[in-house]
Amino acid sequence: MNQRVLDVFTELGFAVELPPGTVLTQSPPLGILYLKIKATPPAVLRLEPATDLLMGFGYSVWPADPGDKKQRARLGVRGPCTYQASSRTDAGRSPATASMQELMMAVLAKVTGGDCLLDGDDRCVSGDVALEKAKAGLMHFGKFNFDAYARRFDSWPPAREGEPFTWPAEILPPPIPQAVPVPEKKRFSLLRGYKLSWLELPGLLLVLFFLVVTLIYS
Repeated sequence: MNQRVLDVFTELGFAVELPPGTVLTQSPPLGILYLKIKATPPAVLRLEPATDLLMGFGYSVWPADPGDKKQRARLGVRGPCTYQASSRTDAGRSPATASMQELMMAVLAKVTGGDCLLDGDDRCVSGDVALEKAKAGLMHFGKFNFDAYARRFDSWPPAREGEPFTWPAEILPPPIPQAVPVPEKKRFSLLRGYKLSWLELPGLLLVLFFLVVTLIYS
């Protein structure tokens, strides 16, 4: 099944690799499914088009319970199934990782003829429908760089807990240039910098009155 999943990604314009030994019908040892993204569709914007990317998200698989018919019916599952798979979400994931996570679950549903419950939905849809929805989410990357905040691929993370691993750096977008503030035009004032007291105010008004009268009758 691994190759059929990767073939669908190829049809979508992606070049994706799985870690050695990965079996998509089994939960990964640490509960995380890693992907190496080697290429993306031409319409997808990239900061570093030639850079391989490392992405990962929670993933688990378990045999379906044949007696759990009520829950499957409530979720809109069309018939019995052999396996169930789920993927956890991570608030700190990059936008690209979120899209690849959704895309992977949709592709799995399409390849296996299963149903998929997408994030935010309350009922399952077929793999074909889920894939179309996931593809629509990729349209965002026609305006936003796919690899922004994603990690460069250096090597596969370890499959066993406790082994040392240094996460590669994220690809950071260039800072948005700040608008240069326009200095406020200074207005000419005879009284700039001069503080008036209440005793001087009537005298000033009298001077201004005679000045206005002089201008009118001159």
